[in-house]
This record gives sequence, C-alpha cells and structure tokens, in this order.
Amino acid sequence: MMKKETAEELIKAFEESLIVEKHASSATRETYRREIACFLSFLSDKNLDVDTVTTGDLRDYLINRSEKSSLSSRTTAKIITTLRVFFRYLSSEGFREDDPTELLEKNRMARKLPEVMDYDCIDKILSQIDTQTETGLRDRTMFELIYSCGLRVSECINLKLSDYFREEKRIIVTGKRDKQRYIPVGEDAVFYLEKLISSMKAKGRVTYLFCNRFGRPLTREAVWQRLKIYAEKAGVKAKVHTLRHSFATHMLQGGADLRSVQELLGHSDIRTTEIYTHVNTDNLYEAFLKADFDKK
Repeated sequence: MMKKETAEELIKAFEESLIVEKHASSATRETYRREIACFLSFLSDKNLDVDTVTTGDLRDYLINRSEKSSLSSRTTAKIITTLRVFFRYLSSEGFREDDPTELLEKNRMARKLPEVMDYDCIDKILSQIDTQTETGLRDRTMFELIYSCGLRVSECINLKLSDYFREEKRIIVTGKRDKQRYIPVGEDAVFYLEKLISSMKAKGRVTYLFCNRFGRPLTREAVWQRLKIYAEKAGVKAKVHTLRHSFATHMLQGGADLRSVQELLGHSDIRTTEIYTHVNTDNLYEAFLKADFDKK
C-alpha cells in the first residue's frame, strides 16, 4: 500500500515532468494533479500498488468513479487521458516496464455540435443594444466584432486601439500560444468600431478598445453577462461563444473554404474546424425535412 508522503512525492515529480516535457499550463497541471491524487487514493483504499496495478484495476477505478458520481463521456475520456499520460511517465522513469492503459478501451467523447444562431437571431440580440449610450456603443461594437471576426472572448477583451488598421479594415488578434492572425472586419463592425474609436479619442482613451467605466479592460465574465442581458431581452438563448460558432458556420455556408476558416478562427488543427461542416449538413437536412413537410 502506497504511503501518503510517497504518493505526494510521486505527484510532485509527475507535475514537474509536465512542466519540463510538455510545457503544460497551470490549469492543466492542476487538473492532472487532482485526477492522479484521486486515483492514488483509490489504490491505497484497495491495497493496490501503482507498480503492479493492472488494466482490470483501472477499469474498476473508472467504474468506482462512475458509481460515486454520474460521469459524462467527456469527463470519462479526460480521466482516461490523464491515466495514459501518468503511466507513460511511470514507464519512462523506470517505475514499471509495461503500460496498463494500452489495453484500456478508448473512450471517445461524444461529438457535440456547436450551437449556432441564424442571422435573424443575431440581429434580434444586437438590436436590443442602445448605441446612443456610451456603454451601448461599446457593447454593440464588441459583439459585432466577435461575430464579424469569429473572436474568442479573451481575444476580444485584449484588443487595443493599435490593433485596428483603419485603411485595411483589419485587426491583429493575439490568440492561443500568442499566435497572431490578421482578420478582415465586416462593414457593420467597421461602422461601430469607427464610432467607438472617435468617442474614445475624444475622451482621451487610447489603449484598450473595450473598457469598463473605470477605464480598465472588461473581464470575460462581464462580457458574458452583457450578452446574457441582451439575449434575454430578445428572447433568444445564446452565449458569447455562440457568436464565434455562428461566424464559422455562416462563412462555410457562404462558400468559404475550410482552410480559410481555420486560419480566421486560429485553429491549429483543421479537424477542429471540420466540426462546422457537420453543423452545415445538419442544418441543410433539417431545412430539407421542413420544406418537404410543408409541401404535404
């Protein structure tokens, strides 16, 4: 049976390997730490040792986790992934010669299609914003830009005035892993962006585009809350990320090629972008069924 201090030392060494070899973020390391601590606690309760635990023991662990709390396929897949990374680490460090996760069935996450809105729903939400007020102008510009450019919330709130190129009508966006992309801005977004920038310059604000009343950049939570207010007024169910999903879907529906949409969204793997082609297929099928039904 593994002693508590030994388990803690093993977790610490594992976490250090995540930093050095995988350059894992603090959030990822915390998730792995929590999952492995739970796993080692299970082994201790069952008088099992990490050096000799079998594939069957791993299955028992997953069953045990499921019995304690109902796990979604996504959560189960994440647990299995964590175990795979952990046992590969143990093998590489010579703690054991085999890897019991190799015989563990792959648990594929159910592919959940992203939620998207049609043009009318987006218009309903945006029309709720009173652009005659300073806050309203900021919000309308912000959501027009997120939809027009397919931005993540974090990318939007970090935009600076210097990131907008007026002549080219484009913005430079800094995405994940500090990768930058140069994105064209749609006409409606340009219209409100120009108005916002003029207002900002008149008030002497020349740094971040989207600020609160104290002049500090908005938080992600604040952006989520602002859209929630307008969506509820419009009677539409939507989240901020839905605007990004809608941008991608509408681009493909408009004839854009997959590679271009991938670059605009900042996806490192085109397979991530491919999911929007399934959204298109489902929408077309639903439209076909509706049209066929209406004829009858």
